[in-house]
Amino acid sequence: MKKSIKSLLTFLIIFCIGLYGYYVKQNMDTNYLGVDPDNELLLYFKETHPHNDVIVCGYEDLNDDGRKDLLVIYIEGYRKNAMVAVIDTGDGYKISDHTHAPVENPKIVFKNIDKTGPIEFIVSGSKDGKYGYAIFRLIDDKELKDLFGEGMEDCC
Repeated sequence: MKKSIKSLLTFLIIFCIGLYGYYVKQNMDTNYLGVDPDNELLLYFKETHPHNDVIVCGYEDLNDDGRKDLLVIYIEGYRKNAMVAVIDTGDGYKISDHTHAPVENPKIVFKNIDKTGPIEFIVSGSKDGKYGYAIFRLIDDKELKDLFGEGMEDCC
């Protein structure tokens, strides 16, 4: 009798730990990525880039058309990350050209620096202890234009 109770208790403890781990992972994915895992733009990116893991996202109207777009930093290769914008056209989605992105600790901050549309975004991060940042703007729903930056060549 005691052995079956110990077995049941052990099973329940392992089950609860597994359930807790699943709960933490779900919350980490949402918080870590910057958008909900079921975001339509994120799902479109994952569908078109099935072999690239997403690191972090930013959700904002990048082209000043009244619809939010998704900025995605993802793993492109070994110690090489890239960034694209997934644009909501109203009739569907399209993806901008990609550009380099920081390898470690990438962060995205949206800032309307010139007080006119479209909005600018600051991408920062590091690689091997070297820090860099750049200010970008989406041009013609295609190009992620680097307006100004410092140290990005060392962290991407």
